[in-house]
Amino acid sequence: MTIYALSTAPGVSGIAIIRLSGNNSVKIAQDIIHSPVDKPRMALLKTFYDSKKEIIDEGIVIWYPKGQSYTGDDLVEFHVHGSKAVINKFLNELSLRSDCQLAEPGEFTKQAFLNNKINLYEAESIADLLNAETEGQRVQALRLKNSSPLFMKWRERILDVMSKCEAAIDFSEEDLPPSILDGNDRKIKEVGDEIDTMLNDSKVGEIMREGFKIAIFGPPNSGKSSFLNLLAKRKAAIVSEIKGTTRDIIEVQLQIKNFPVILSDTAGIRTTKNKVEKIGINLALKQIKNSNLNILILDGTIKKISLEIRKLINEKTLVIINKQDKKSFIGRSVVKDLKQKNILAVHEVSTLTKFGYKNLIENLENILNALYENQSDTLISRTRHRTLLAKTSKHLKNYLKISQSKDIEKVAEELRIASNYLGEIVGFIGVEEVLGRIFQDFCVGK
Repeated sequence: MTIYALSTAPGVSGIAIIRLSGNNSVKIAQDIIHSPVDKPRMALLKTFYDSKKEIIDEGIVIWYPKGQSYTGDDLVEFHVHGSKAVINKFLNELSLRSDCQLAEPGEFTKQAFLNNKINLYEAESIADLLNAETEGQRVQALRLKNSSPLFMKWRERILDVMSKCEAAIDFSEEDLPPSILDGNDRKIKEVGDEIDTMLNDSKVGEIMREGFKIAIFGPPNSGKSSFLNLLAKRKAAIVSEIKGTTRDIIEVQLQIKNFPVILSDTAGIRTTKNKVEKIGINLALKQIKNSNLNILILDGTIKKISLEIRKLINEKTLVIINKQDKKSFIGRSVVKDLKQKNILAVHEVSTLTKFGYKNLIENLENILNALYENQSDTLISRTRHRTLLAKTSKHLKNYLKISQSKDIEKVAEELRIASNYLGEIVGFIGVEEVLGRIFQDFCVGK
């Protein structure tokens, strides 16, 4: 079946691109332009007609032959004027044909994968590139796209050792060189060490892809919601002097320098008998636990920090002493006894006057930059990859444990399992069940 879709963003634009891909692409294109499509990879100015031979538009048609296209099948692009009327008319004409159907999200890229134009890891990096909102995400997606050979090289090294083990099983000792198994343990250990190094990356790839999670917490009325609004540069949270105003988690997505950040405003931490407020506080505690960084907002006019708050302070806590504009502000003396907590930093600010705001942002940027320093170009960006690499590492370790036992069959089996897990990352083996989940992240037309 031939598939079609609008490949540019919907809405008014100068140019819109409509794609066809499949065996009938050329025939359908010829029906639309009323002339042959016989010049591959050339932009041709043509008039487009509907089934009643009335003009739809005038634009560019480009034919990419089978084997030379993005999908691997015949692919035709129509470049039309980007008005809603033209786009709707063109798509409606295609919908009336029995020899083509509207593409599902990611179906063009899925066809490229099935036709061996790209592997699964490359397809996922394309999805990340399409969804990139920050410069950091864009750079990471491009790096990932070019790093799939690393996984294939690891797999080839494992298969090389495995082939020697299989030879030792299938042939007698008289038919094999005595050194056939020499150095195998060292080779497998090297691959395992390289994989473990990648796994020991503080999950920075996933953080870059999904967003750096920052939870804002503190006692009621310390200025948490005001601080959220200040960072978000809009009124994202309700600000009130009434205790317990914020009960649910309020999330705001923003960009700090080149990094995607998910900022969460949480309920004020205090002892309460209110059942609804308790639910909000429990949600806050969960958010604090699962965040990458916590920002504690303290009222700089209050001398004492509650025990509930103290228990939540740790090495991933940045302390903000708010209300610097107040006459009763006592500043850093509020946290003079918190040195043993090994907190990240302390900032005196005013959410009202923006005092200290610039220094705070610079500190946040430094924290984010430090996370990505000294990281390799190849990062794990998805839970799927991390899970498969961890399984690969486990079976390579199993190989090393039993290699001295001379049980060649068990050794070979561990290597076979490890190679299969690596194969799943790039799509060589057993990926049918994950294809739907992967390509649903794409937009229609890609």
